[in-house]
Formats: sequence, C-alpha cells, structure tokens
Amino acid sequence: MANYYANARSNYFAVKDESAFREWAARTGLTILEPTHRDKVADGIRRFGIAPGNGDDSGGWPTSVYHENTDECEDIDVSDLLAAHLANDEVAVLLEVGNEKLRYLSGSAVAVNNKGKFVLMELNDIYQKARHLGKNITMAEY
Repeated sequence: MANYYANARSNYFAVKDESAFREWAARTGLTILEPTHRDKVADGIRRFGIAPGNGDDSGGWPTSVYHENTDECEDIDVSDLLAAHLANDEVAVLLEVGNEKLRYLSGSAVAVNNKGKFVLMELNDIYQKARHLGKNITMAEY
C-alpha cells in the first residue's frame, strides 16, 4: 500500500488584521510565507502566503484541527476560514499537487475572496475538457 504525499502553497495576499491572521495560521498548523522578491511587494502593501505546517505527514492542506482542551478534532476548510482574514479585493489561491507513487497524480486549485466566494479546479478536469479531441481517453493511473 502506498501513501499519498502532497506539496501545497498559496499565492501572496493582504490581510485585514495581521495579528489575528498569524494566530489563526498557528492554530490551524499553517506556515506563513513572506515574499522576498521586490515584484511581490512593489505596491508597498504587506502580503503573506501560507503553506501546510509540519504536523501532517501528507503535506497537503489540513482538513482538521485537534483541540487539546476537548481532546477532539474539528473538520475545517482552510479556504473558507482564510476568507475571513483577507483584505478587500484580495484573492488567495491555494494550490496542492500530490501523488501516491505513480498510481495516480492529483492536483487542485481554489481561489477565494474575502466574501467567501470561490472558484475550484481539479487536475482531473482535463478528461472532461478533452472529450472533444477524440473518443479514446484513458486515465493516467493504474
């Protein structure tokens, strides 16, 4: 049996309250990324990115948070929770790519704004989009 391993990160975005954002990221087990290239901060607005922390062996976005005081896990949606921290007109893009050896590859992207509106794309959407190219399309998996 193979394990799923992923890599994930976001783009850079501005937040409403840096302190509240940092507290949320810490509680959620996320690492905060800060841009080092001038073109990412040319407008003078401080922006941040996020990536999964070291707590999850899979490397993907966390789907739950453990609460020590109740000894329970709470299911979460990172993009939904992040929306509350985004500044007006900012859009966060969360990318994740992963694999289970060469059994299959997967990838997703979600873009979300501060109002909680989002757009989602999956790497496997290519099969539906490519149907007009020919009738014989096999899955890239075993």
